[in-house]
Amino acid sequence: MPETFSATTTAPPSRLTQEQLDRIAANKAKALEIQAAKRKAKEQAEPKEAPKKAKWIKTFYEYDLSTLVDSKGGFIVDETSDEKKFDENKKEKSYAIEPYFPPSLEASENPKCKECSSMDLDPVFFNVFHMFLCPTCKEKFPEKYSLITKTEAKEDYLLTDPELKDPELLPHWSKPNPHKSTWNDMMLYVREMVEEYAFKKWDGPEGLDAEYERREAQKKDKKDKKFKEKLADLRRRTMTSTWERKRQEGPHKHEFDDSVEDEDGNTTQTCKTCGLVIESEEF
Repeated sequence: MPETFSATTTAPPSRLTQEQLDRIAANKAKALEIQAAKRKAKEQAEPKEAPKKAKWIKTFYEYDLSTLVDSKGGFIVDETSDEKKFDENKKEKSYAIEPYFPPSLEASENPKCKECSSMDLDPVFFNVFHMFLCPTCKEKFPEKYSLITKTEAKEDYLLTDPELKDPELLPHWSKPNPHKSTWNDMMLYVREMVEEYAFKKWDGPEGLDAEYERREAQKKDKKDKKFKEKLADLRRRTMTSTWERKRQEGPHKHEFDDSVEDEDGNTTQTCKTCGLVIESEEF
């Protein structure tokens, strides 16, 4: 037998009294006040969230214009600048000198300064010049351990480029040129090493001084010879210009002064221009 459902209808509520309406309004106001207090406490406890932006508003980015690279509008990309920066960074790393650390924990096994026997060695002298020297002695004896440039080694000690470029003969320290980064590296040498090699080459300081004086005299002779050649060339050009001017002016015409009679009774005339003197006779 099929089930049957019956629908029941409720009668509309009776009209509320004024007292009930006032109680409902008071409860509603009290609930709203409690909800507002909870919302205020929650806002104070939690940080304020940024207001949501509209979808059409894009995020603002702040750029450092000094670091931007011109890409030529995306058509011609300048790759040489990045390669140059990479080469410069690589070059700076190659110039770096590793700090010196004693190789052994035993003090007796470590190398010591050749002047004061200190174990605090200068890293440049140790790694580049293979010399045991502390920073204090390096500053204390500048006449021996000061660093000189390649130009000073050539001019003061009369050494050649092949000798200065050979690291087995004279170790050197390459550094970036302080005047211009695109120039060749600056090569530094220890004065003591350069003097020792130069004295061996020129048979002592006397031989070095004699060679220096010989070269200075040779320079002076070349300078005097060059000056004489320039003077002779100037004379030739002066004579040529004088001869050319006379040729253009044509043959010389004498302009004689009045006749002058000397003590012997001879009468002479002298040209005003060239000084030619001739004897003249008056009739």
